Amino acid sequence: MGEQLARIVDLEALESSAGPRGRHAIEVPSGWEGSEIDVAVPTRVACARCDGGGCDACGRRGGHRIPGDIAARTLRVRLPQTLGDGVVLRFVDPFQARCDVADGAPLQQLLIEMRRGSAASAGVTRVRVTIVPSAPMRMSMPPPMPTARLGARIAAVATVAIALATLVALVAGR
Repeated sequence: MGEQLARIVDLEALESSAGPRGRHAIEVPSGWEGSEIDVAVPTRVACARCDGGGCDACGRRGGHRIPGDIAARTLRVRLPQTLGDGVVLRFVDPFQARCDVADGAPLQQLLIEMRRGSAASAGVTRVRVTIVPSAPMRMSMPPPMPTARLGARIAAVATVAIALATLVALVAGR
């Protein structure tokens, strides 16, 4: 397990991966930073290795075709708190082998380049967080004490008060 985790977070291992790697660029409004978004990845993405020029990894096509319906190609992403001049997020096995590229090999990595824009790119939607109002707070009073218990407490307090008064009188009389 530790080795698998190291392979995921080890940049060198990610870079040395020989599998298909796609790239998709999007724009999001600056007010969306820190929010969750859904990104509907198009059916064709540029090859991240050759930037669309054609290489062995993409079969000289310059990109990868991602079949499947839009639900199978949609990723939920939490945007960073700030996009700065742009951010690239790398997704390993982004579609969990749900979608295969045209030659049958699953897309191993997807790089999503994000930058601020005046509007969201096509296929990008902000996930609305639905806040369910909580039930109004109710103040509750403790249940009324039964009169028998109340009388016993009053008697106990009166006894302590008489004992203290007697003690004070004895000390004062000396």
